[in-house]
Amino acid sequence: MTRAGTLLQTATGGSSVVVTLAFLGLLLTGFLSLVVAYLVIRGYRRNRDRARLYLAVGLVLLTVGPFGIQLALTNFTDVSAVGRSAAANASKLAGLAAMLYAVYGASRPRGRGSDDAGRAEEVRE
Repeated sequence: MTRAGTLLQTATGGSSVVVTLAFLGLLLTGFLSLVVAYLVIRGYRRNRDRARLYLAVGLVLLTVGPFGIQLALTNFTDVSAVGRSAAANASKLAGLAAMLYAVYGASRPRGRGSDDAGRAEEVRE
């Protein structure tokens, strides 16, 4: 039985203020990363540069993905803490891989030879 003045929910990990501030910080981080990803995708639509698209996807998977995965798995499934952590880390890994591909793979020219030689051939044709 609970008394009328007893709290039914408690915060774990510290005081309610600290937990609330940490949660708001996570929400702000997610929001700002989505804003940056939106701006990068706008640049992709303008220039059709695939590197920008991979950069935006990587940013979302690295920042918003783990938070969303942890939140969804905690509230809607019976996945263990280890499973939730593994899923969140997989999202981070995929995000970093997408960003690395944006820098080193998608941004490379597809012409033959060095950068300048490949571009010179494209201009002459």
